[in-house]
Amino acid sequence: MAVAFGARLTIACAYSLPGSGSPAVGGGVLGQLAGTAVAPPSGEPPADLRWRVTRAAEAEELARRAAEVAESLGCHDVATVAVPGDPAAALVALASSLSADLLVVGSKGMQSWTRFVLGSVPNAISHHAPCDVLIVRTDR
Repeated sequence: MAVAFGARLTIACAYSLPGSGSPAVGGGVLGQLAGTAVAPPSGEPPADLRWRVTRAAEAEELARRAAEVAESLGCHDVATVAVPGDPAAALVALASSLSADLLVVGSKGMQSWTRFVLGSVPNAISHHAPCDVLIVRTDR
């Protein structure tokens, strides 16, 4: 769609922070690093924060690979971003900050029984997004 309409494509991958629900809780990664009494060895985060760095790196890598696919299909105005926090809230906030015209999400979580108890990311996005939402069936 971005190629057909000459639009900029921002590929976002949200990742949750277990136990916090939000990167702002507890000061986020930077806040916790700033509060660390002992400086970590050069280039390596403290052991209790490594999972966050790993999650961010995985999200960035996933977004980068998706951008490569988009570029191979002719989309040359592509940006990528990894956003921490509750996936639905993070993607809605990102769409708002970018003044997005369309938010495209996969249907993951819409078919499982847990959607009745926990809801699903696509469902939450469809109710709170500041723009149109396209939910693409991804369970096939």
